[in-house]
Order: sequence, then C-alpha cells, then structure tokens
Amino acid sequence: MPHSLQPLPANAPRNRMGLAMWLTDKKNPLVARTIVNRVWEQMFGTGLVETLEDMGTQGIPPTHVELLDYLSYQFMNEYKWSVKRLVKEIAMSATYRQDSKVRAEVLEKDPNNNWYARGSRVRLSAEQVRDQALSISGLLNTELKGPSVFPYQPKGIWLSPWNGADWVVSKDDQKYRRALYTYWKRTAPYPAMMTFDGAAREVCTSRRIRTNTPLQALVTLNDESYIEMARHFAYRMQKEGGNNVPQQISKGYEMATGKPAPEKTVQVLMKLYNESLSHFQKDKEKACEMIGIMNEHNNPETAALVVVANAMLNLDELITKN
Repeated sequence: MPHSLQPLPANAPRNRMGLAMWLTDKKNPLVARTIVNRVWEQMFGTGLVETLEDMGTQGIPPTHVELLDYLSYQFMNEYKWSVKRLVKEIAMSATYRQDSKVRAEVLEKDPNNNWYARGSRVRLSAEQVRDQALSISGLLNTELKGPSVFPYQPKGIWLSPWNGADWVVSKDDQKYRRALYTYWKRTAPYPAMMTFDGAAREVCTSRRIRTNTPLQALVTLNDESYIEMARHFAYRMQKEGGNNVPQQISKGYEMATGKPAPEKTVQVLMKLYNESLSHFQKDKEKACEMIGIMNEHNNPETAALVVVANAMLNLDELITKN
C-alpha cells in the first residue's frame, strides 16, 4: 500500500471533531494531504488524488505521491498551516504557469493531462463566474461579513408556501456583494448559481463536478443580473477607453482578460457593435430597454456597446481559466 494511503491506527478517535484534533496533535499528515489535495484541485481542476471525497483505499491512487508528500510536509512544517503560502508555492511553480495550448503528441499520450505537460483549463465555479463579472463591471461590493443579501431573481421562482415570505431584492450596492453572501434556501436555491453547478445544500457535497451546458450561456447572456453588469461594464469602457469605439472595445477586452485585444477580436466585436447600432437606431424603444433607465446613457451608441460588453462577459477566456 502506498505510504500516503496508510490507514489510521486503531486508537484514533472515530468522531469528526476528535479525529481532526487527534491528527493535528499527532502531526499526522492526513489532514495536510487532504488540504493540499483540495487546494491543488481548485487550481488545476483535478486533485493529485482525483477522488477528493475519498483519499483512502477505496479512492483513486495519487498520480504524484512524492509531490503530495512534499507539499504536505511543507504545509505542516515550513508554512505552519498557512494556506496562503501553499497557494503561492503552487502558483509560482513552472507547472502552474504553463501554457494551456495542446500539442498533438502530448494530447495523444495524455488526453486528461494527468502528467501536467500543459497548463490546465478549468471551468470557473458558479460563485467565481458571478464575482468576476461584478468585478469587471465595477459593481462588486467587497464589504466583508454581515447578513445574507438578495440579488436580482425573477419573480415566481422563490416560493415559500409555509410562511408566505417573498424574495425582496436588496437595496443599494448590497445586492452586488460577493456570491458567498447570497441568501440560500435549500428548497429554492439561487437559480443562476445552480445552473453553474452550485451545491443545492440538501445533502453534504464533498466534491463539485464541473459541467459546460447551453443553459449556462443562457444565464450569462440573458439573466437580468448579467445584463446589468454588462451595462455598467459598457459605461466603464466609455469612461476609461476614450471617445473612439474601437479603443473602448480594446480597453474593455484588456480590463476583462488582463491582456491586449488581438486585432481580429476587435474586428469581430466591432462588427457586432455596428450591427447592434444599426438595429437600435431603427428601434429606439429597444435601445431604451437595453439601457433599462432614462438617463444620459440612453442612446443607441451606448446600447450597442452594452451588447458588446455582454458578449465579452461570455468569452471563453472569462468563463474558463486557461
């Protein structure tokens, strides 16, 4: 049996709290290995032990036993259980900083990238997708702690037959707080996050399984929260990108992805802008509907830029960590 999968001694406590304290006191590396494996999964998409929920003899063996042992030892002894130092160690490694482009010969030998010959492509979690869009749009409220909040949700989804309670959208910028603070009801969880595989919390979820479905695109393209984020993203592009539309689009792409916009991408987005502008110039009511409010932004030009901003928030570079 591999060293990293040795069973617990017979004298180990069997309740969860007692076991955690016992493992820490005895300097047993099982807790460290579990934490390291989960951090690795968050950063690479798959853990060194794929079965996060079972690192014992019934789970899948580690792909890199020595690496798991090394990081666990460092985490316990050198990093003094600091997750921040562990994340820094992994993030600055050559393995993590690899390009995710796939070479044919590597794909043939290792289609699942178990040996990390290339960078990992990871679909962002439900919370990450929403928080990232809020941050890019400039709406994100970074306030810490406090009660849960109620972001926008279509009427009729959240029903409470037992007490007649209703979903009331939080006021001011409270509805723009991080997804962590979204009010959660087990019998009616927040739908936009459930579409991105958020946990229903009816039972314990030891591992999320990432998916990529058309329903997710419908959320980020049509959900009112994401439309509002696109509006403010467009306003931000106008404010920081200057008066030239191509420059505004280039600036928006750079703000969203952190890298300069390729010329071909700008041309595609400009085509989308021009088509949308022509449509909104012929139908002022549609332009007003896209802006959502009568203010200085209510014009065909801004409405067309909102369409472009919405498309940017749906780029593969944003929804997937490359």
